[in-house]
Parts: sequence; structure tokens; C-alpha cells
Amino acid sequence: MALLLAKSTRLPSPLLSLPSLSSSLPSLTRSPFSTSSTLLESKSRRKARLQRKAHLDSKALLTRSHALSAPDPVLGHARGNAQIWQNSLLKGVLLDRKDVWGNTVSVLPGEKSGSSTSSVGATAEGEGAETAEGALAQQKDRLFNFGLDSNEVEQLVEALPLIGAYQSTREGGMPASKLIQDKRFEKALEGEMVKRDALLRIIDLRNAASKGIEVENTRRIVEAFGREKGDTGSPEVQAAIMTSRIHSLATHLTSQPRDVHNRRPLRSLIQKRSKVLKYLRSLDVKRYETCLAKIGVERRAVEGEVVVTKKGLRSIIRGV
Repeated sequence: MALLLAKSTRLPSPLLSLPSLSSSLPSLTRSPFSTSSTLLESKSRRKARLQRKAHLDSKALLTRSHALSAPDPVLGHARGNAQIWQNSLLKGVLLDRKDVWGNTVSVLPGEKSGSSTSSVGATAEGEGAETAEGALAQQKDRLFNFGLDSNEVEQLVEALPLIGAYQSTREGGMPASKLIQDKRFEKALEGEMVKRDALLRIIDLRNAASKGIEVENTRRIVEAFGREKGDTGSPEVQAAIMTSRIHSLATHLTSQPRDVHNRRPLRSLIQKRSKVLKYLRSLDVKRYETCLAKIGVERRAVEGEVVVTKKGLRSIIRGV
């Protein structure tokens, strides 16, 4: 027992209290300078690495510039390249609602632009009952609602007053005297002329709603883009009609930015137009390129994956 106590109370050796020699001496395996792979690479590898880095930087720059110049899928062209739409055939064919309602389109000969819709011809209380030939000459260059053209309106102006006056004359039975019969016919014809003037006011495009102007624009597109008379199903006509509706919806959403309901139909029309144009490209590339120039749309706006993001649509609506 005494021997164990003596061992436990022995003082520590001075060698054990000294710091480790291995920790105090400098390590022979450590390098006093950096030995990274860059300094250890060969000259050819360094040249290849720098060349690859330059190519990646150039590719990134081209990608960014390509993204900045990408056409907008809604407008069909880049933001700063509006001349494509302004110089297109579709832009010249379409009627603007502001122009129609502001009377800046074709009006009656002798009628001042900006005036209220005047009656066609003078009534019997003015210079007397107007002849059908005079009415036809006045309505020759006018625009009409409900899809009516000048030939159909010409038939209405010629036939309706005479038929109405003749029926009014025969209502009470034909009088025996030819003089009385003529007087009754002239009086009835004066009333029919007033009705004719009211009818022409109703079918005047300047009194039409937005839907009536859209119908007129559709008729004009069919005439301008159709491959034959009455062609409403060719890809060119369908693409032009969809482009017209896209611009109309975009204008409406710009003026009414809180109209969230019509944003989905706008996206749907853009995707449908892209499908129609891709189908046209599969049929004939020349027709496809000609159609793009006529409707004012760039190729990049319809080729590939057409994505209309929420942020991009919001920027167009708010004009950011």
C-alpha cells in the first residue's frame, strides 16, 4: 500500500510538460506557396480554359441580347419595332372604332366630318321628296352596319319606298279616279321617304356598337385575305381575324386594366394563331412568310414555344 501511494505522489517529468516537438517544428510536407490547379496547369490547358470562358461569356451576351430583342407574343413584334404592324396590310384594312365614331372615315358627299349623322336627302318638308337616284348617289361611299354592302342598301333604297307607298295606297281599296289615286300615292311616298331616311340612319356604321364594327372588319379581312370570294376558312383569313381580335382585346385591356376575365381569352387567341400559322408553314413556306408580312407579325412571335407570362401581359396592359 505504501508503494502505491509513493507512485501516485511522484512529481511529473519535465519532458512531459514540454510542448510537442512535432507541433513546434515547421512541417516539411507543407508548401510555403499556393499549389492550386491554375498554377500547376500547362500552357495549352490554360489557353483552352480561357478560350472556353470567352466563348461562354459571348454566348451569355448573345442570349441576353436575343431575349431583349424578342418580339412580344401579344403585339407580334418587338416593343421598339412597331413599324411592322403600322406598314402591314391588316392595319390598313381594319377600321378603328375611334375613327368611325369620330366621323373621320368616309362620310356623305357634302357632309362635314365630325357633324352628327344627318339624314340621307331632304324630306318632303324641305326641297321636296328626293328621288331614289339621288339617295343612291349619296350612300355610294358610306359604310353600313349588320354586314350590309352598298349593293344591298341600293336595293333597299330603290324598292322599299315604292313598295310601301303602293301598299298604303291599296289599303282602303283602289279609288276609281286616277287623280285621287296619284295624290294618295304621292302622300304615301312622302311618308315612306321619311322611313327610308330613318332606316339609313339605323344601318349607318357610325351608329353601330363595337360588335357591328367588328363584323365590318371581319368582312373586310375576308375580302382582303381570302384566296377566293367568300373564303372564310383559309389559314391566312383565320390568322388575320385572330390578329385583329388580339389587338382589339389588347387595346381594351389597356384601357381597362382591371378586367381580369378577358386575359384568358387573349392567351387562348395567341395560342390558336400560333397553331394556325404553324399549320400554314407546313403547307407552304412562301405563303407563310407572305402572311406574316401582311398581318404584321414577326416569325419569332409564333415559332417555337409561345409563352405569355403573367408579368409580360401585365407590362403590356399597364404600359410599363
